Amino acid sequence: MDYQKGYVLMSDLTTLTSSYRICVQHVYDKASWLLDAVNGVFMDTDVPKYTVPDLSDELINRNAYIWLKHLMQDVQTAVNSVVACYNDHSLIDQQTGELTSTVSLWIPNSLSLNDELLNNLNNDFKSANDTLDRLFDYVEPYM
Repeated sequence: MDYQKGYVLMSDLTTLTSSYRICVQHVYDKASWLLDAVNGVFMDTDVPKYTVPDLSDELINRNAYIWLKHLMQDVQTAVNSVVACYNDHSLIDQQTGELTSTVSLWIPNSLSLNDELLNNLNNDFKSANDTLDRLFDYVEPYM
């Protein structure tokens, strides 16, 4: 898999679970790719297998809320583990010399299907993807 910069926004609530699954898997694929890239150079990085667990049903209910919440926590953990790995290997902004900051994502605290939920989830995916894309820029010269 080649690294794919950018991301796709979730556009409506009618396809929330399927589009959320796609967005999470996209972040997971990027995180794995970036960790594989570091491992290819330093050969000291364990690359976890990130997979999106199935939702028991596609209904928007308590199970969906718990699934959304746990997955966003896992996305935050995955992105921050890549950030930590890159900081540990001094794969940082060469112009400023600053370490990459960890991300702090909004974690759903209820399942209210409204534009605020969609905007918050899209902002989370934007933050996660922008951070991973910046890390790609740091490792790309070594590829």
